[in-house]
Amino acid sequence: MSDQLSPRGRDLLRLCDGAARSVASAIGEMAGSAGGGQMVRMGADGTPTKRIDRAAEDAVLEELRASGLTFRVLSEEIGELSIGDASEPDYFLHLDPLDGTFNAVSGIPFYSVSIYLSHEGFHFGYICDLVRMKSYYAEAGRGAYSSPGGRIQVSSNSDLSHFSISAYTLRPHTARIAGVGDVVRRTRTLGSTALEMALVAEGRLDAFVDLRGMMRVVDIAAGKLLIEEAGGTVTDSLGEMLHLDGNMWQRRDLIGSNGLRHKELLGLIGGGED
Repeated sequence: MSDQLSPRGRDLLRLCDGAARSVASAIGEMAGSAGGGQMVRMGADGTPTKRIDRAAEDAVLEELRASGLTFRVLSEEIGELSIGDASEPDYFLHLDPLDGTFNAVSGIPFYSVSIYLSHEGFHFGYICDLVRMKSYYAEAGRGAYSSPGGRIQVSSNSDLSHFSISAYTLRPHTARIAGVGDVVRRTRTLGSTALEMALVAEGRLDAFVDLRGMMRVVDIAAGKLLIEEAGGTVTDSLGEMLHLDGNMWQRRDLIGSNGLRHKELLGLIGGGED
């Protein structure tokens, strides 16, 4: 369904598809191996960068450099860097080269690459399931799509007691999720924020709830656009809109849903209060 995108969007979809293929190739032999989990440095986000993370990031950056475009890049591992002319880049790019590192190293087949590109009023988000090589993408104002699959929409489920959600919290405040868990039908924690948000956009999950208070903008930038273009809602736990900027850590919670019972979900977590 790339014909629904603008010419610029179609070009970026090809670029992102190429980057995803490069990441899958670069990490293929490391997935499920102890060697892939070897720490090589401390990442810009304050968490250890594993060998598999660095390989994924290097693969994306190589594709970007070969594109002939210029970028200001904010990446989970290396931090901020410029590709080409830094004074007037073609795009500001949020990158999580491997979202779900624990899964990848452990051989759990659920991890992804997340890319979000913006320039003035243009916004494009891309997430690829690196196991199935299924991609999800959205251009602001033009809808959300999967390949294979076509146009995607959030679920039409309005019954909280039948909601299936993905949810995260952080010790010692795990009780924060109890109010939601006691109401919805199913709760999962799958291990790749970007891909879980894509599943909300596709209607496979009804909501994604992250109450860790440690949101990384590179994790959620593409997923936020996907959910919104698919008809859903994304806010923090107070119901406030999320604004994407150059701050790697915004220290906020995130709730993404089909939008039909979003207010009730917020109420079940007490507006984010511990």
